[in-house]
Amino acid sequence: MRKRVLIAGGGELLEALSRVFLEEGATVALLTPDIACLEHVLDVLGGERSDRFGLAAGEGALDGLLGRLGRLDVLVCAPQPLPRGVPLEQRLAEQVVDPSGLLQVARAWMHSRGGGRLIAVAPDGDTQAASMVREALAALVRRLADSGDPGIRVNLLCPLGASSAAVADCARFLAGGGGRALNGQVLKLNDS
Repeated sequence: MRKRVLIAGGGELLEALSRVFLEEGATVALLTPDIACLEHVLDVLGGERSDRFGLAAGEGALDGLLGRLGRLDVLVCAPQPLPRGVPLEQRLAEQVVDPSGLLQVARAWMHSRGGGRLIAVAPDGDTQAASMVREALAALVRRLADSGDPGIRVNLLCPLGASSAAVADCARFLAGGGGRALNGQVLKLNDS
């Protein structure tokens, strides 16, 4: 059975994640706030097809994608990278609060359909703000993992200088058979 994957986020990670899941035969839905990024990624992947499609974030976009997928096996939530000068309040809203809502909606979908994998990706960076975002996401992932739903696994990837390809490979691992034993883990990635 073809795996159904929703990838939410932006930047170059959106393309890398899409590629690894498409390579293994998954159906991939993309949700991003950046329509130009969405168009670029779909174009690079060979255009929109029945196994790859997406929408720009907005009212009804998530419901539309979930409806088109029909089932959700994997959510990878990788918020867009933000420039250094973005105020902390905005950074927390876009990189913690928004992903939190998405993870919880996906968890509810998965719960009603027998389980799945939730994978959050923290932003890279060595600033205090990036560290605060990582800690907030780690707390969220642990709380969701401790909720006691045996069919759902939730983990956090923290790329600390890791390439997009390395992050995508780790997400594929967590979404596959090897990831069934991991829950509530914060995995720090560095491929240098």
